Order: sequence, then structure tokens, then C-alpha cells
Amino acid sequence: MPKVTIDDSQGLVQSAGSGLQINSSVSLSHLPTTSVAAQTSAGTLSAPGVYTLSGSTALTWVMPLASSVAGGTFVFRSASAHAHVLTGSQETSGKRVFAGMVGATPENEGSALALEGVQGSSVALISDGNKFLVMAASGSCTLSET
Repeated sequence: MPKVTIDDSQGLVQSAGSGLQINSSVSLSHLPTTSVAAQTSAGTLSAPGVYTLSGSTALTWVMPLASSVAGGTFVFRSASAHAHVLTGSQETSGKRVFAGMVGATPENEGSALALEGVQGSSVALISDGNKFLVMAASGSCTLSET
């Protein structure tokens, strides 16, 4: 594959080598967004995204293998006042698939993550290919063993 250069004065230029080089300022007409998917029954998730969780009781969702969604960001918001749970039960039994941050809440590791039983509580996770790292939470969430 040739190297492609985008330049204000020359336009699109192909040359020997590989990669993409942009010699111009870049602006976006709109920021990328992700649609929100409503989860109203327990189940297994397969792709990164933004999810609202709701049910008439606390429900459990199974996360995909962290290695299958490396770099993927997951955002969960509770749309009902229940302590909904995420598990990493597709992983090897006993693997602590969720990791908090030292000095933050939660700071431990666990195989299950429970949101606070308050409508609007949320958590943002990113997969590093091995675990789901807790990036931020609104309300509290807890990590435990399943």
C-alpha cells in the first residue's frame, strides 16, 4: 500500500512507503457519537456501546470476553432504581475481570460489578484486552466475586 499524504497545496498525493500523513488542519463537522441501546432483560452483551439498564428487579448482564473487545468502551446507566449487575462469567472461572483504580472507589478488582440501586447511577468501562477498567462512575458501584 502506498503512503498517502493530504496537503492543502497539493491535495491527495501518493508516494513510496506506507501510512497516512495529513499536512493540514483537521476539523470535524460533528463529533462522533454512539446510539443508546436499552437493555430491559438480562442477557449477554457482545459489543461496546452505551446502554441503559432497566427492569422491575435488579438484572444481570454478562460482559463479552475482554480480549474480544480490546479498546472498546462501555457506558452503562441505570434507568430503574435497582442495583443491576455486570459479570465477567464468560471469562475463566474466578478471573477478576473488572478493575477499579487505586485511591478511587472502587479500588479493588472483582468478577462482578453492581451499580448503586438508584435511577441514574452509571459507570464507564474500557477493555484493555485483559480486564474492564473502571474509568468513571456516577453514584457508587461495587466490585465483588461471583
